[in-house]
Amino acid sequence: MFNAVLNALFPRECLVCNQPFTFENQNIICKDCINQSKNEVLYYCRSCGKSDEYPICESCKVERKYEDIQVFTYYYHIQETVKQLKLSKIKTLAKELGILIKEDIQDYIRKNKIQNVIYVPISKNVQKERGFNHLKEILKYAVPSFLVKDYLIKHRETAFQMQLNKEDRFKNLKNAFSLTIDKIKGNTLVFDDVLTTGATLLEIYNTIKDKTDGKIYAYVIAKG
Repeated sequence: MFNAVLNALFPRECLVCNQPFTFENQNIICKDCINQSKNEVLYYCRSCGKSDEYPICESCKVERKYEDIQVFTYYYHIQETVKQLKLSKIKTLAKELGILIKEDIQDYIRKNKIQNVIYVPISKNVQKERGFNHLKEILKYAVPSFLVKDYLIKHRETAFQMQLNKEDRFKNLKNAFSLTIDKIKGNTLVFDDVLTTGATLLEIYNTIKDKTDGKIYAYVIAKG
């Protein structure tokens, strides 16, 4: 009832398509634009995320990293949603993204017998400024809560990855993460929003690879 009144008094236009829409959880992007994102077959190394190398790049044939990396869709489908969630701090968009990937990520979790889902952490300063970790918020609507573990922390400040070139992205995150426990038991899924160079996933893999007795997988919402 309250939202119906708001819709009548303050009609909004979608930030993406510029069409008026009736909103429920948020009044930034319409459901039609969000739901245009669909599960697609993408071509990248399934072990490290390197672009245009499928299914495994030459480097990973020698030394495999992730058991598998699953990406839901292309970035251009959801870039405005992610941007508004992260940079403009529109927290309610997390629910839209969580619902969008829910079926796919839960199928992936069941298929690979995942026992732990860990998300890319943010620094204390970013947490203080933003007020929430957008990845943790998305997971609230995508996977059972008992699977989500706060095992990973970011213990130093870094520049924003989107502001850096490929080489600097790898240097930027070097030794930026650490675990809060000595050993992770069972298969683990690392969750992130966008895969571009693979720098974030690689650094997290290097952080946890010797501290788990299970296999390591990754799930990313979009490929940049």
